[in-house]
Amino acid sequence: MRVEERDAVVVGAGIAGLAAAWELRDGDVVLVEAADRVGGRISSVERGPLWLNLGAHVYGGPTTEVGRLLRETGVEAVEVPGTVTAMSYKGRLLSDGPVELYPFRLPFSLADRLAFVRIGLKLRLLVARYGRVARTVPGEAPEVRQQRMLDFMDDVSFAEAIGPMPPDVEAFFRCTVTRSTGEPEAIAAGYGVGYFHLVWNKDQGLGRSIVGGPQRLMDGLAAGVRDVRLATRATAVRRDGDRVVVELEGPEGPYAVRARSVVMATTSHRTADLVEGLPADLEAALRAITYGPLVAAAFLTDEEGPQPWDRLYGISAPRRAISNVFNLANVAASLVPERPRGSSFMVSAAANIARDALRLSDEEILDRFQADLEEILPGVRGHVVERLLHRADPGIPFPHPGRAAIQPALMQPLERIHLAGDYLGTWYAETSAWTGAGAARRARAEIAAG
Repeated sequence: MRVEERDAVVVGAGIAGLAAAWELRDGDVVLVEAADRVGGRISSVERGPLWLNLGAHVYGGPTTEVGRLLRETGVEAVEVPGTVTAMSYKGRLLSDGPVELYPFRLPFSLADRLAFVRIGLKLRLLVARYGRVARTVPGEAPEVRQQRMLDFMDDVSFAEAIGPMPPDVEAFFRCTVTRSTGEPEAIAAGYGVGYFHLVWNKDQGLGRSIVGGPQRLMDGLAAGVRDVRLATRATAVRRDGDRVVVELEGPEGPYAVRARSVVMATTSHRTADLVEGLPADLEAALRAITYGPLVAAAFLTDEEGPQPWDRLYGISAPRRAISNVFNLANVAASLVPERPRGSSFMVSAAANIARDALRLSDEEILDRFQADLEEILPGVRGHVVERLLHRADPGIPFPHPGRAAIQPALMQPLERIHLAGDYLGTWYAETSAWTGAGAARRARAEIAAG
């Protein structure tokens, strides 16, 4: 088998691997990716002034790790305009006023309305507590903050913490929390509360959209790396003295790269399968990570002129085949003097409704999702001109009750092999970015030491 000698190898070209390779871009690094494109679950395609999105769609502010990558690559991001807490339920679309007052405008019974308000207020208090726990402390390492966030309400599930709910009320909260790909009975309470914190406080969480779509950032990071190898699958990672050998299967057959340091930016289970000789507690922790499925679809339309949904960005959709609708054209329209022709919507299903969808063909899923989109926004009917689908299983990792206990094992330092990925925390692309950059910095120090 042919063997190459390199300083560093990054395995996986999702945002974690791209962040690591970007950090190492001035050195002798090779980035390998099994797929035929970079970006992993982050994906978008441009259509004139609009873009179709099939993955993560909102990101943190300028002071975050993703914000730093945007700045360094010169990719533009803007604050998401408009309403992010709209809701469609039983033929009604609500998009203004406090969320807690929605039940008084929906076809709920008096008992259900009172239960909704009670639970909504309880959740508001928990979100405020979470906000204090998650607040950035100047000079604090991200690992410390992340452990604190994982520890918050880690001993019970979200469903147990919130308590029993009437079915109509439960449907509203379930469709929001399952965006994380876990059902309320399966995710840790603190993580569920944290998700509502992100949704209800876009100025404190994930409130920016990448102009032209997030693939621009993925491609910008990859463009800075001299050696990117797509359609190249890692088959084994093993230590060889003071080096690490990564065995690969590429378009031209099997070969290996022997490197001073390796960054593993693959899913936790894939990392556990690939890397030989991991500490027992680390391997067990990697295999204990829980992932949920996600199915996302993008729809491009060709309607002309102003539309009722123009000021809306996010719409929750209880009791449907989709969990939500995101109006990406809302962002694009805010950047130009006149509204562009058409719209771009992303819809998604996660957790159990995604499992149901995954049993269907692509066309069946798209038909089902489009039918829901047209019921939520009737003006879309007859105007869909393009539609795309993305299946992700495993999709997004979510913390289960007790997840905080395995964090120290996951974060333990290793020589020559460094881990990165969203499974190491709770802030999605942001977790991927800071763990990728951190892994690269440790690798760079090893390379410098010889």
